[in-house]
Amino acid sequence: MNRLAPIALLLTLLAASATATELDAASQARLGLRLATLAQGEMPPTTRAVADVLDPAPLAKAIDELEAAQAAARASRAELARTQALLAAEGNASRKALEAAQAQAAADQARLREARVALRSAWGDDLADMAPARRDRLLDALVRGDQVLLRAEPLGRPDATLKVRAATLQMPHGADAPAQVLGRLPRSTSGLAVGWLLQADAGPLVPGMVLTAQLHGEGRPVRGVLLPRSAIVRWNGLDWAYVATGATRFERRAVHPSAMTPAGWLVGTPFQPGERVVVQGAEALVAVDAAPVPGSAADASDD
Repeated sequence: MNRLAPIALLLTLLAASATATELDAASQARLGLRLATLAQGEMPPTTRAVADVLDPAPLAKAIDELEAAQAAARASRAELARTQALLAAEGNASRKALEAAQAQAAADQARLREARVALRSAWGDDLADMAPARRDRLLDALVRGDQVLLRAEPLGRPDATLKVRAATLQMPHGADAPAQVLGRLPRSTSGLAVGWLLQADAGPLVPGMVLTAQLHGEGRPVRGVLLPRSAIVRWNGLDWAYVATGATRFERRAVHPSAMTPAGWLVGTPFQPGERVVVQGAEALVAVDAAPVPGSAADASDD
């Protein structure tokens, strides 16, 4: 058995617990701390999701195959009608030519049906039923790199009844960006029949990137405490915020958002309305927490 495993688990639990930092007024001024008062907030029901930026090539191939099949089916139907007309008018076409035209029309119609099923089974009903002109504009924007498609799959067990109407992407550098919901996907990479297809401005996004998304649905709103984005700091793989619990005391709390909004994150306990949270200088507080305590083993090892 690995003897380091219990130690690693203990360190993880200690890192996730709330800790407090003491700073006098002069130190707070030097660090440039600024605080804001937390207030209640609400938004429509949401669920957090993992959003993968998709390569547009498979969609482009599926649409091209559909359009080629549609063109071939139209041409073979026209040829069948012409052959039938010639045969009916003075026999200017043979019975064999008619049979060949019928066979070609049937084969092209079967390929068209297969292309429609392939597009629908891979990309969902909404994209398959999209008007051809709009679908072509979407494909052009994807090929130019102006827009991207994302597959959004909820974290944990999803609510099968959730009707998603909009989405918010947490971009690589911390800002939020809106995304349009194109429709529900017929299947996900996990095998569950859930997931949504999103469209967004490309910006810094390229195929293969993985983001966190918030899917906004319809129904009873989600309520909580609105935590400003500027209050959140990343450390040791977790999100944290510092709450002032006294004139010189700042408590570091792990942030577990229930929803994301353009103004910040909705969170629950232990955050409470009326509490004051650090919105400027939180990174400096992390540096203070991470610094070795004088006289500790870590400090002595530097000697």
